[in-house]
This record gives sequence, structure tokens and C-alpha cells, in this order.
Amino acid sequence: MIAIEHSVAGPLSTRMLGELGAEVIKIERPGAGDFARHWDHNVAGESAQFWWLNSHKKSVALDLKSESGRATLDTLLSGADVVIHNLAPASATRLGLCSDTLASKYPRLINCQISGFGASGPAADRKAYDMLIQAEAGLMSITGTPEQPMRVGVSISDVSTGLYAALLVLGALHERERTGKGRYLDVAMLDVSIEFFGPMLLSYANAGVVYPRIPDRHHAIAPYGVFECSDGRRILIAIEQDAEWQRFCLEVIKDPALAAHGSYSSNVDRVRHNDELAAHLAEHFKRSSSAEILAALDAANLAYAKINDVHDVLNHPVVVHRGIVETSATSDGRPVLRHVGIAERIFRNERDHGTRPPRLGEHTKDVVAQLGADSDLAFGIAGAGRGKNDAQQ
Repeated sequence: MIAIEHSVAGPLSTRMLGELGAEVIKIERPGAGDFARHWDHNVAGESAQFWWLNSHKKSVALDLKSESGRATLDTLLSGADVVIHNLAPASATRLGLCSDTLASKYPRLINCQISGFGASGPAADRKAYDMLIQAEAGLMSITGTPEQPMRVGVSISDVSTGLYAALLVLGALHERERTGKGRYLDVAMLDVSIEFFGPMLLSYANAGVVYPRIPDRHHAIAPYGVFECSDGRRILIAIEQDAEWQRFCLEVIKDPALAAHGSYSSNVDRVRHNDELAAHLAEHFKRSSSAEILAALDAANLAYAKINDVHDVLNHPVVVHRGIVETSATSDGRPVLRHVGIAERIFRNERDHGTRPPRLGEHTKDVVAQLGADSDLAFGIAGAGRGKNDAQQ
């Protein structure tokens, strides 16, 4: 698999496929590499973003603007099953990575092109970053307070696009087993983000319903939100069935009158009176400590969550039990903690290319030598663009 990628969506998709056993050759610019390498220095002087996105890969530094670099890329593509790239559509076209060109040269190749608004169309040339897509796809219109739209706190448009790209590549590979033919996959961040917005889109298109921004409650289920206890700690509860509502009233807050209240008998009724209901429940929670409420919720087998910060997550007993974070080391032996991907934990395999991300150009000589080419020429011109990371090879 050839990965011509940067930032988040492309690298996440190829990291996951690498965890599943694919040999991922990551093509990077000589000297600079993937710009996510330089976003922070939080992992023993290296980028946390890059560590998160780029394990299980080989790094090859290629100057794709040079004839020799392009020739090396062509040789790599001729032996590849998949190419994933998230270059701007115009850049991809200049490099010969457009659908028609690759399909004619490599008919069995799976060509996955990730972009913001699609490879063609009225916004194909627009720059697209995560928060911009969140805004365009409507996610910010339902996130935040009534006065202030906000982004989702993680790069959800980038991340979800990476997940969809990996899924679609696997589907295309399965299809090729039957047909013998490759496929072009046009994966747009806007398309993927609108998947999350689907219920809101359909509610408006069919019933004219516009969901408001509610920062700590669900739009369509009640009670489902955050409440503060007498000790100042906040708990999120989720009551999704009418039978659960009855149990919650009788066993947790011990209010039979509320359980029998006609305005709250069904979820549709509770959502209709959500403001009134939330105010009523807030008074109940303020009379009990978080320990008392949590114990009652457990005893009633009802869903809840604590509002954890990053320290709580790192030390969460489930995180520890499932091995989501483990000790690793940088290329020069400095100890670090790293996030272990879901696919890696399930599909640990003998073809693993390393749990740490590669140094820039770390595998250039080995990969190009296997092609029978001059490893210096893979940089475009002999020695061009070699930075301090390349010199460590």
C-alpha cells in the first residue's frame, strides 16, 4: 500500500490498515516530511499527533516534483494493491494520481482519494480542514450553546473520514477478489461528516424540525444529560426507554409522583417538556452526593458516565485493562507512553513494521533498493532535501 498523505484523515486510514497487516509505504517530502511531524513536541520531543497517526509504516522520502522521484513512485504503484492520498485534487492531478490515469496504467489498483469536498465539483479546489468541514456539514450548528456555535472537541471530521476510507478500501479489495478489477474511491470529508448529521438533515427535510444547540443534553432523548450533585461533581445520565424512566424515578430519585406524571410518560413527552424536566431533576441531584447517585444508578442498572478529564482517562480502569496505552520508546530509546489502536490490539501480526512512527526517510534506501533503483535518485536529485532525520538512516 502506498500512502501519499499528511495531517490526519489519510494517515489514520493507513495506520489502521497497517495494523491489520498491510505493508504501508508512506511517501514524504525530503527534508520536511508530513507536516504533522512538527505540530507539537509532546512525546519526548516528537509530535504526539504524528505518533498517534503513523505507527506500522515505512517512510520513504521522495521528491515527487522530479522526474526520478515520479519514476520511483510509478514503480511502487505498479506493485501496489492500494494507493491512498489526501493531496489537494489539483495536486493529485498534477502528479498523475487522478482516477482515469491510474485506472489505465494499473487496472487492479485501488485508488482512494481523500479530499474536503470531493475530487470534482463546485468546491473541489477549496482548502479543507477539520473545523471548516464541521462548520460546512452543519455539525457546529448543533454543537455549543444557544448563543455560540462550537466545534466538536476532537477532529471528528478528519477522524471519521479516515475510518470510512479504511472501510471502503477493504470493501474494494473484497470486490476485486470477485471482479479482478480495481476501483476509484472518491472520499470527501463533507460526505462523511454529513453521515453524522443525517438524522437532523432528514428531520428538517421531512418535518421542518430544526434541532437547537443544547450543550449538555440530548436533542431527541430525555432525560439524557449532565446534572450536578451536592458535592459539585457532575454526572451524565441516559434514560432511553420508558421502563428505565420508571426505574429511575422509583429507585434512584425515589419520586413516585414524577413516575406517574402524564407529561413525562413517554420519551416524546419528555423531550417536549425537556426544559421543565431538566430543572426538576436538577433539584433532585442537588440533594444527593455523586457517590449516592452513582450507587443508586448501579443498583437500578441504569446508564451513566462521569465527566472525565485526560488524567482520569489515562488512569481509567478499563483503559488499563484493555491495554489502550502502553510503554514504548522513540527511535533513540527514550521511553514514552503511546496509544495502541483498536485494530492493532485485535490483529497483532508478524508483518508489523514497528509500533513507533518511522523517522523521516528511514526506509528509503531499503525500499528503493528492492526496486533495483539508485537510492540517491529517489530523492529527485542526489542528496537533495536531506534533513537531520534523513541523516540518521
